[in-house]
Amino acid sequence: MTETEETGAVTRSWGFSRLWAGMLIALILVTFPLWRGDEPLLQIPMLPFLHSWSPWGQWIPCLTLLAACAAILASAEGARRWLWWIVAAALCFAFLLNQHRLQPWAYQSAIYAVVFATMDRETARRWLIPLAASVYLYSGLGKIDYQFAHTVGQNFLAAIDLPGVGNLADRFEHNTLAMIALLLPLSEMLIGIGLLMTRTRRLAGALVIALHVSLIGMLGPWNLNHSHGVLLWNVLLIVQAWFLFLQRCPNPIDPNPSSDPGDSASTAALSATVPKLNHSIGQRFAATLVILAIVMPATERWGYWDHWTSWALYSPHSSRATVELHRSAREHVPAEMHPFLIDDDDDGWYRLEMNSWSLDRLTVPIYPQARFQLAVASRIAHQCDLRNSVRVIVKGVSDRRSGRRIEQRLLGRKEIDTAQKQYWLAR
Repeated sequence: MTETEETGAVTRSWGFSRLWAGMLIALILVTFPLWRGDEPLLQIPMLPFLHSWSPWGQWIPCLTLLAACAAILASAEGARRWLWWIVAAALCFAFLLNQHRLQPWAYQSAIYAVVFATMDRETARRWLIPLAASVYLYSGLGKIDYQFAHTVGQNFLAAIDLPGVGNLADRFEHNTLAMIALLLPLSEMLIGIGLLMTRTRRLAGALVIALHVSLIGMLGPWNLNHSHGVLLWNVLLIVQAWFLFLQRCPNPIDPNPSSDPGDSASTAALSATVPKLNHSIGQRFAATLVILAIVMPATERWGYWDHWTSWALYSPHSSRATVELHRSAREHVPAEMHPFLIDDDDDGWYRLEMNSWSLDRLTVPIYPQARFQLAVASRIAHQCDLRNSVRVIVKGVSDRRSGRRIEQRLLGRKEIDTAQKQYWLAR
């Protein structure tokens, strides 16, 4: 390769990172109410002392993120590395201020930011491929269970109309549809395995694009009407599939890169432009972060890693909390919450539709974690001075085979606060 071609490779090497920065700006803008802290009752920090953080302080990570990402789009490569560190720090600070911001795409972006800040293109691609593949492996594995087969999976099938066949939900009975629904996560897992193998990577990458195009078709406003953030993240993953799995690398990746001292003068010039980070602390930190992101989701069912950060996407097996308010408490809660209080049992208690409330106020689904939702119940009880007029049913992760859950029933603010102490975060 000539010196001109090598220089061109450097110029192209960070095209993916710049596109990621642009899409991150778009994702923040379509979920902007979440990042500026529009709903204090849905704002649960990771550390207790951050409860007293000023509402205006919520803007700091948001504005920092937007400014840093915009600068990445306009700056040279050397400056971009430092800017990606700023993006990573701003995202982590945003997560500390509110766990609700641990959206899958935001968590993924925090990891990618560290990789982009420390690694050249070839090294970054070598680490991002297994991480990206793990998303499909864990996402598929998380949906191979009773709950998905009998709930969300059936909704997906009902949204599909096959040419010459029609709607599957109209042609098969429930149990047959449940078996068909399991083919969706099985296919996702096979795609993830294909991404890990060099010979099948390009084919699997093409299937990834087809997968996300079909998801956009099912989840769009013309069908299941999911949030704009979900749809835009699917677009971003299509872009990722092209750069990581389909686009041929100018310099083929060698899993055991050689350190041959007889490199050409042009390679030496390239090395001067892109720092060698094979032994840097930053690159080791990034590699450790990627390894943790790949390994820790395996502990999700035992509660050691959160559902979304374990890529449990569209997976109804997640832990959760059902929050109910007595009718006497209705006048004590904000008026914005009233449309989401559902009187479904005619027993004087209103069920709070937390997911609909979150979508309305913050444009994102509620964080799918019992810990977070219980903390929201506690925050409502304290902020609105509710004592025994609030009750919660905490539901654990569903059993993979039967779909059953362990439930804990709590009545009143005192029992809710006591139950919170079992969690490391959001006390």
